[in-house]
Amino acid sequence: MNLVVLGATGGTGRLVVEQALAAGHTVTALVRSPEKLTLSDSNFRVIAGQATDPSAVSRAFDGADTVISALGGNGSVISESTRAIVEAAHKTGVSRVVVLSSFLVERDRFDPVTRLLTGLAMGSMIKDKSAGEKALRDSDLDWTIVYASGLTDGPGGGSVVELTEGSRWNLSNRIARADVAAWLVQAATSPQTSRRTVSITGGTRTKENLQ
Repeated sequence: MNLVVLGATGGTGRLVVEQALAAGHTVTALVRSPEKLTLSDSNFRVIAGQATDPSAVSRAFDGADTVISALGGNGSVISESTRAIVEAAHKTGVSRVVVLSSFLVERDRFDPVTRLLTGLAMGSMIKDKSAGEKALRDSDLDWTIVYASGLTDGPGGGSVVELTEGSRWNLSNRIARADVAAWLVQAATSPQTSRRTVSITGGTRTKENLQ
């Protein structure tokens, strides 16, 4: 499968690229600073450009099957890049988009005090991500939005838990970036998460949710 990865120079995005290549996929990364990616693989190509620029995103999407976005950023990066993704997807015929978001966006899963505190501390980020996600939901694309708990570095444990409906988030919830990356790559090729939001954290269950 031909995958496009946005946010490939970030902590999680790099792991998405590595794991996608290890799984036998062809990967294209759209990045502002190509020199930050030194990975050498015949199935990997890098395109220089901004994820908020529809023309650059369209170049990256050419010939792609699926897009995985692990983008982060300040201001309106997520909302602007999502609009670019939707526009480029329509131009190139790409339909499958998997987006990594943050558990902080799922306001209704927090207790009232945590909801207030995180809203005060992270309000601009939450607003930007929420706007981008609404644009994706309103599109006709085959999207999946993944809400991951607090991210940790280091080797993954190979375990992911999908929160059930009505479950609460806790600020102590943690998941390894490597496990998130593996989950994103698998979700990109799975019909089980089509047009769904999925909330994940670390735990003892593995890939059964996508099987």
